[in-house]
Amino acid sequence: MATWSELRGIVRWLLRRPDSRPPSGVGQRHQAAEQEAARRRLLDQAERLRDGA
Repeated sequence: MATWSELRGIVRWLLRRPDSRPPSGVGQRHQAAEQEAARRRLLDQAERLRDGA
């Protein structure tokens, strides 16, 4: 019976916890990676256009 009470307390505690946020800087790294990929696509497209492909 005591185990059930402890389990219920843990579940209630978990449900009250706010949503965890990603670590600091994760969004900036993700954005930098997306910008780098977009830059590479633009450069590849410019090179294809220049070569007449």
